[in-house]
Amino acid sequence: MASSRYLTPQKISLLVLVKLYCNSVLPSSATIPILSFILSHSIPPLPSHARARHTSGYQDYSISIRAFEDVLQGQPSSMPGRTLLDVFLKQMWELNSFDALHNLFNHLGCLLARTREDSEQNGGAGDEEDLSDHIVLSKSSPLGTIVRRARLEFTRLQFDDSIKLWSAFIMYRAPTAQWTKRIAGLASSGIDINAVDMELGPGDPLYEVAYGHLEDEDSTEENLSIDDLNRLLEFQLDQLQRLGCRVPEDMKKRLQNMLGPFGAVLRQSHLVKFFDAWKAGDYTSAFDSLHRYYDYAMQTREKVHYQYALLHMAILQADFGCFGEAIAAINETIATARENQDMTCLNFSLSWLNHMSKAYPRQMKGAGYMGMLGSERDGLIFLKAKARETKMHNLLSATLLNEAKLSLSTGESIPRALEYMYQASHLNIRENVNNNGGSMLLHSTLYSRLGLTHLSSVYCELLLHCYRQTSPIDEKIRAICRCAFAAVQTGCYDEGLDLLENIDSSDHRSLKFHQYIYHCTGIINLKRAIRRTDWTACEHLLSSLKPDSSTDPELSFLLCESRIDYLISRGLYSEAFNAIEDQASSLKEENADILQRTAMLLAKGVLFCKVGKPERGFSVALRAASVAFKARLMPSLWMAVGVLCCILNALGEYEGSGKLLHAVIPQALENADKALIASLYSSLGDSFIGLAGLDDPTSSNGARSLAAKVSRAELFIDRARECYKRVEDTNGECEQLMKKALLAKLRGDETLAEEWAQNHNRVWEEGRKRIVDGK
Repeated sequence: MASSRYLTPQKISLLVLVKLYCNSVLPSSATIPILSFILSHSIPPLPSHARARHTSGYQDYSISIRAFEDVLQGQPSSMPGRTLLDVFLKQMWELNSFDALHNLFNHLGCLLARTREDSEQNGGAGDEEDLSDHIVLSKSSPLGTIVRRARLEFTRLQFDDSIKLWSAFIMYRAPTAQWTKRIAGLASSGIDINAVDMELGPGDPLYEVAYGHLEDEDSTEENLSIDDLNRLLEFQLDQLQRLGCRVPEDMKKRLQNMLGPFGAVLRQSHLVKFFDAWKAGDYTSAFDSLHRYYDYAMQTREKVHYQYALLHMAILQADFGCFGEAIAAINETIATARENQDMTCLNFSLSWLNHMSKAYPRQMKGAGYMGMLGSERDGLIFLKAKARETKMHNLLSATLLNEAKLSLSTGESIPRALEYMYQASHLNIRENVNNNGGSMLLHSTLYSRLGLTHLSSVYCELLLHCYRQTSPIDEKIRAICRCAFAAVQTGCYDEGLDLLENIDSSDHRSLKFHQYIYHCTGIINLKRAIRRTDWTACEHLLSSLKPDSSTDPELSFLLCESRIDYLISRGLYSEAFNAIEDQASSLKEENADILQRTAMLLAKGVLFCKVGKPERGFSVALRAASVAFKARLMPSLWMAVGVLCCILNALGEYEGSGKLLHAVIPQALENADKALIASLYSSLGDSFIGLAGLDDPTSSNGARSLAAKVSRAELFIDRARECYKRVEDTNGECEQLMKKALLAKLRGDETLAEEWAQNHNRVWEEGRKRIVDGK
């Protein structure tokens, strides 16, 4: 492998192509393809903060000799019957000695246009040279830059490195000897014309000293310079930062093999090791690699590296809960970015700080953060203005989506949130911003709040099917988990768990993603255990799913909500009330999402109904319904109406309860939340039973009305039982069977009542057996 800073056998081959172009050998039809090939493999794409860089998979910076064949074989040359591949191979095999390689680089200067200074230094010689037969390159042109740097790097090479480059070129060129018969004469002269003239061959001592080692080397070995490795590491960093993944094991081995022979330590290699260790949860190695990156920044006095190292330090500290250290690091990052006038780093730091203050308000406030951007809305307006000013389209798109999230979390206008989301989508398309995953997830969130569960799942599936390759891993995992929770709503627990189990095993290599998937799986199992009344499994799951400061805020709330559901189902009402009060006060202090605060109001209303004091829950449920209606939280509104109807039934207001339920059940059916639908049907059945009790059975009209209402009550009780059975809610199903038995007994049908009672016992025993068998 060549160990030069820039030159490799591939670049020598590109220089041969440049020489052919300057000698006017290329026909006009081949000019654009050949120049595109040269430039695409010589000049790396510049990173842009305004537009996302399009990267599709691994970029092969080690150009195979076959790549030259593919681009040249189909291009005719100026010589009849020959292609450009023949001309190219002739030039390649004319480099038949180490001296010929030197002559190639010495004569590259003739390809460059002479400046006035060059003419003065040469005493005016060559000014009258006829340049009409070939193309001259400006020194500032892309091709001129390639030629000048190649000449400079070759003169810098020591003799030993030059010999290594020549040997690598021989091995790189060797497969082309069999490509065409027209170079058979040139190739037959061997790898060195001097050895042929001296009649030296394999076995001769002098030949073995010069070229004997070539037979032992692997001809497929990659030839990379330090410049190529820098570009390769920059590509790896782009993938790590954009997708949030780890370096694959096969790529990690290749990188180690590539970096091994080099004495110089590359700056980007420390960052690659940092990201890989960080995602793996190896914080000791992550800190070590980041400190090495610090040392490089201090030694080279490059403050741009220093401030980005500080930024990564802040993110790493926050990732495992050290918010005080994270705030100190981000403050120093902001100060350094302002000093260097690095608006990119400054705006990203402020955006990250704004995100952290929203996602972890209690922890950030506890660490001493008082807010440096004013209110959250003021901060978003400031970031949006700066993003437009500096044309940072990535930041502008993310800020628009954050404004939409803020509108949803505060219960503001849904059209306003949609407006922000459509602006972000338009920006993504117009400026080629790769932020489609975040936009799809936010659309999914909005439609789930509107009660359109199917449309919400469609957006998640759209992300997974259309934007899977270009979306960060955390967005893909969130989409899969949302699809799993949507399946659980319909009672398809196994389907939801299968979705989580089928997540690519490579995603579990990142600690944060593994913990997210683990918590989602645990929450689904916990919901199932609660509905099955498997209290042993519930206690085990709750003890293993305790959230900490680094747990995702949404998952932390779902865990708390599930724990409250468990306490209410278990009959531990005092503990449930305390948990609700603690969570409600915490959410109020953090100015949390309106959906979460409404959920706590509903939990309190359900608790009052369970303890036999429905009148105390009336104002709570009414308040929850009002807030949900204003914020268009439709599932919460339907649940609030269900709680209100339970309270009205307990207070004897059966007719009003029935009207409310008839109004919301058709909409709730579209949501496909079987547990919610079951509770609504059960309350509607209770309303009809209550109305039937108001009729006079002694009159003919009263008897017919009573029979009709009881019949309708049984219909809705059966529907509730089917929904409870679908979600495996043993208590709910048994409760509906008991209602059926009581209705049969009140009609005087003892046989039917006994049959329903036996069904109740059978369902309960089947539930117990299912728990024992673990099915």
